[in-house]
Amino acid sequence: MTESRLKALARSVDRAPHWLIKTAVAEYLDREEQALREGEEDEARWRRYQETGEAIDQERVLAWLDALAQGRDETCPR
Repeated sequence: MTESRLKALARSVDRAPHWLIKTAVAEYLDREEQALREGEEDEARWRRYQETGEAIDQERVLAWLDALAQGRDETCPR
């Protein structure tokens, strides 16, 4: 079933089935690698918070987001 779907799509877009497979795998790898990087960044942030206890309070973040929504270019709170 997958093979016939692949061949039909390849004909529809005037590409070789191999091209579709290669493109799909490359896109999948890009997404998964990005997800891994984000997970690693999240873990590093969590460790930093556990070590320092430093955080940005919600009111400051919401005020910053409101400013951005109103078109004001303000620096992200730190």
